[in-house]
Order: sequence, then structure tokens, then C-alpha cells
Amino acid sequence: MRDYCEQVIEGRIVAGRWVKMACQRHLDDLSRKDLVWDLAAALRVFRFFQNVLKLSGGQFEGKPFILEPFELFIVGSLFGWKLHDGTRRYRKAYIEIGKGNGKSPLAAGIGMYGLIADKEPRAEIYAAATKKDQAMILFRDAGAMRDLSDHLKKRLQKSGVGEKCWNLADHQTGSWFRPISSDEDSQSGPRPHMAL
Repeated sequence: MRDYCEQVIEGRIVAGRWVKMACQRHLDDLSRKDLVWDLAAALRVFRFFQNVLKLSGGQFEGKPFILEPFELFIVGSLFGWKLHDGTRRYRKAYIEIGKGNGKSPLAAGIGMYGLIADKEPRAEIYAAATKKDQAMILFRDAGAMRDLSDHLKKRLQKSGVGEKCWNLADHQTGSWFRPISSDEDSQSGPRPHMAL
């Protein structure tokens, strides 16, 4: 990640003002005493994407999810930065990427990590949007990741078929991943581990 940040700041990778500022913050924060950069935690998530998740659609169908440098920076920042008590530094993230550059698969992959690899018992993972159709875009990517991975097929129970799938459950931990929208009647009671 340091190399990516340095290339962005030096202009060798084209990036906007906010990305440059985030990269500079990452480099500056490496010397802070009140924060911990946990490279092992970041690498664990990177390996999960590459070794467990598969992409879906077109030329990418069934290929391993190998994160691009900008995606490594996003995912590494979310999972690698910690407070001294071991909790994550970042609890919220706003990620803006141009259309067709993999926002939904990236978010779905983060959700899948939260579902089975984040060591959270009874984790509730939600693909959330104002409309159910919008929430289903991200959730379909998660469902396809489950279908394309032998490991995930063995581990996760799918409720529903095809476009009618509405839940991915990990019975080992009592966790689930579901689409949710504000146009539904039942909105009380969710305790999300991750809301995407």
C-alpha cells in the first residue's frame, strides 16, 4: 500500500484530490503512536479475496478476485488500520468509483468476508438500498461468489433460487447476508455487523 500511496502522491498514478489526501494521510499515520497499522490483518483480507472469492459475468466469470491497487488501498485501509484496543479505526467508508469499475463486487466481497472470515458470531450482513432492486444488485454479486466458490458452496446455505435468492446463511456461526430496502415493511431489529 505504501507504494500505491507514493505513486499517487508523486502523480505516477492519476487520482483526484480526495484520493491524494487519503494516501498522504496513510503515509503520515504510519508514524502516529495512537494508531496501529496491522499489515497482517490487511493481508488476511487480501488473501480471502484472491483465494476464496470468484468474479462473475462476462470475461471475468469464475476468475479469482485479485484486487487492483486502488482496491487494495480501500480494503487495506478498512481492515488494516486499528486502534490500540484492536478495534478497527474506520467504522464507516464512502467509496465512489466510476460506473462499471466493480463497486458492487468489491462491496459484496467485503460483505462475504464479514460473513465468514471476520470472526463475528451471528454476524448480520446487509446489502442495503432504498429500493429492493438496488439492494439486489450487490446481493446478486454475493450470491454468484457463493455459487462459484467450492469453499463457499460447502459453507453457505442459499435460500431461494436465482433472482429469487434472499439469504446466504452460515450455520456454523449463525450469520447471514441479506438484501434489505426501505421500501419493505419489516425494518425493526437489525443489528448489522456490516451494512453495504
